[in-house]
Amino acid sequence: MDMSPAGTGRMVVALTLIGLLVLAAWWTMEPGKYRSLTLVLLAFFAVRVVLGRLRSR
Repeated sequence: MDMSPAGTGRMVVALTLIGLLVLAAWWTMEPGKYRSLTLVLLAFFAVRVVLGRLRSR
């Protein structure tokens, strides 16, 4: 796995960790505005990771 700044390894690790945080938030938080806000923020960070990868190409 290529862990250089332009490699896909960092993106895979970051998206995996964000996915785990999404699952943890989904299972542990009560439905409502705080869980929704948490999921929106995590989605924002996932999009930033993907856009950063596309920009480095």
